[in-house]
Amino acid sequence: MKIFECPENVLSPDIIKFLEEVETFDIDIEKNVSTMLSTIRAYGFEAVKNYTKKFDNFELTEQNIRVSKEEIDILAKKIDPQLSAYLEKAVERVKHFHSMQVEHGFDITDNEGNKMGQKVVPLESVAVYVPGGRALYPSTFYMTVIPALIAGVKRIVVLTPPRTFIESPEVARLIQILGIEEVYRGAGAALVLAAAYGKSGIAKVDKIVGPGNSYIAKAKQMCYGKIDIDMIAGPSDICVIADTHAEEDIPLIASDLLSQAEHDPHARAVLIATNRAFADKIKIELYKQTESLGESGKIAIESLNNKGMILVTTDRINAVKLANQIAPEHLELFSDDPYNLLDYVKYAGSVFLGKNTPESVGDYIGGPNHVLPTSGTSRFFSPLGVYDFTTRFSYLEFSRESLEKYKPVITGIARTEKLEAHARAVETRFIEK
Repeated sequence: MKIFECPENVLSPDIIKFLEEVETFDIDIEKNVSTMLSTIRAYGFEAVKNYTKKFDNFELTEQNIRVSKEEIDILAKKIDPQLSAYLEKAVERVKHFHSMQVEHGFDITDNEGNKMGQKVVPLESVAVYVPGGRALYPSTFYMTVIPALIAGVKRIVVLTPPRTFIESPEVARLIQILGIEEVYRGAGAALVLAAAYGKSGIAKVDKIVGPGNSYIAKAKQMCYGKIDIDMIAGPSDICVIADTHAEEDIPLIASDLLSQAEHDPHARAVLIATNRAFADKIKIELYKQTESLGESGKIAIESLNNKGMILVTTDRINAVKLANQIAPEHLELFSDDPYNLLDYVKYAGSVFLGKNTPESVGDYIGGPNHVLPTSGTSRFFSPLGVYDFTTRFSYLEFSRESLEKYKPVITGIARTEKLEAHARAVETRFIEK
């Protein structure tokens, strides 16, 4: 885990170089997904069937590609009742937070009597991809479905690999809790492409959201423009500002950093501290804690060694200014006075305040969404929310008097742009017959 001294509030070139993600362009993945798209567009279900056999070793039929309610109900019964109650509580809290995000249109009339406004309309149909590869994440399922429900999306479709309906009673129970009626299984990237183009018996959707492997990411990227997507997410990252020198806080800070490092060897954990000796102790504690994490500990060690970073700066305000330049997915203000620091935060996917709010609270039950911009993209992207499942259109009604008043303005600008028909569209209304 690299340590950098950072006395100023500007990241040095060597720190920026270490932070920069090396863009890995896998030409084979792009070629394979492109071929998959062409094949699915040409052969529909037969193509999805063959890809599902190849990648998931599952015999897909036109009858079982859509998962029946009976199958979902049978699997959901296998869930531990306590876990089912936990999921219901998480859904309740996430619903409450997202209900505050609902946007409303507006109507205005200017001082000349002209009317205008904006309407907010939910998307008609959305597909949610639920991963079924190395890990299953029921939390991401409700984080993606709930804002779509609150936005008023009429048709929400679930796409998932066959493994989900063998191993995940949690996802089956969430399908029940959230009232989802349309669920399909099959090879992940193939299902994404089929839903985007309306193939294999899946009616076309307007948007696809949800995480996945590099094939899912490439499939979503290829569909963008034909449909909308949420984002192309990179590896997870966290930045913890340690506004403390207390010995008892060391294991807490270390465990919070590891909560993201255990995700992926390419995940990034960043600590910003104002005391080098304190930072060194946290580094020692980080590696110590990995010894008791089993397999995820091995992943965490690889993450810390490859991407982990400690910045030592002069004061707490400098620490926040450095974090703004990193623009992390998750930002923890580990402080007894976090709101003072929050005033200086500009860029982060989600911010966790105080010593009793580890990032994992936000992953499961806090309320805000955990689908967040990664790799520094919180400078220009925002967390997934209700607003991502709506469109807006404006409307305008001018009076004849206003049209005549502004005729010189409109025609003058139109002719400057050499758009004669634009100008005449106004003038023709005032030609005496």
